[in-house]
Amino acid sequence: MFDAMSEASKSDVGPSLNRELRRKTLEWAAVRDQWNMDRGKTDKYICQLYEILAKGKIHHTILEEPM
Repeated sequence: MFDAMSEASKSDVGPSLNRELRRKTLEWAAVRDQWNMDRGKTDKYICQLYEILAKGKIHHTILEEPM
């Protein structure tokens, strides 16, 4: 999805859009932390999303934590 968005964006719009998405992703994570929301699949998704936005792809897998 993010690859398609990057390809479809004009070259001068893409970098600023990526920065905005990274900022909003960090804000989302900060709000979840502030409200002590349950750390689970959503937080793993946030990590993966940010890595895709920052690096273009995921370079590792996130392992399940023991309960």
